[in-house]
Amino acid sequence: MSRLIALAALLLLLPLPVAAQQVFRTDGAATASLAATSTSSRVQIQTAVPGAPNARIYNSGSVPVFVECGDITVVATVAASLPVAPGTVEVLGCQKTHVAGITSTGTATLYVTPGTGL
Repeated sequence: MSRLIALAALLLLLPLPVAAQQVFRTDGAATASLAATSTSSRVQIQTAVPGAPNARIYNSGSVPVFVECGDITVVATVAASLPVAPGTVEVLGCQKTHVAGITSTGTATLYVTPGTGL
């Protein structure tokens, strides 16, 4: 019985296989830029492969930008949309045609690149 317990304890120490995360890869389409201000605006995501599952979003500004994925009518709000901190990159699951952005104050430029992976 003690050998069984020792074996079980040893097995718990071994790492479990995990599915490998894939690095982000652009789908070959151009990166779109969005000038975000305190009024919501949107940009169309041009994908080379229809339905690219992710969008890499880089906030090159000095203020947070609140983003939302959707269709041609998408609107971002400070209260409910996802904040992207200044100078950071986020990869979002976004199988939509447009990305909207808004700031609470100031302006920032977002760069949106469609692709796959994280």
